[in-house]
Amino acid sequence: MIDEYLKNIMILRKEADELDEDNPSSLMQKIQTLVKCQMYIGRVSSIVDGDYKRIYAQRKYKHAIAYKNALKDKPATAEIAVKDLRDEEATIYQDMTRWRNAFMSTTEELHSLKLKMKIDFHDGNGTNVHLQSNQQRRSN
Repeated sequence: MIDEYLKNIMILRKEADELDEDNPSSLMQKIQTLVKCQMYIGRVSSIVDGDYKRIYAQRKYKHAIAYKNALKDKPATAEIAVKDLRDEEATIYQDMTRWRNAFMSTTEELHSLKLKMKIDFHDGNGTNVHLQSNQQRRSN
């Protein structure tokens, strides 16, 4: 499932990057494409967040068992027992942070593009330029 989301993110991001921001129709299409992309980024972020929580819970459990079963130097024995899980947890935390940042930066990019659309396509007389998609033009 996550591989499909990653594939969709790459495809949508590539499509969005190829769209012109100086054309009203293209800009709207770019915004719509980035919104779809952000949906998949959010899904990946959610999955990675869950992975992090599961590894954290596993580490805490293994630490408690090791601490309980240690005959001496309980804290050191427990920490040594979870060293590999701490490394895995750190890697997943890094991924979690990267996907959260990707979501936030896409949100910021969308805000910027929406503001650009509002500013660039205002006709100067206090009214907005009417924007139509290609599909709407064909149906008229």
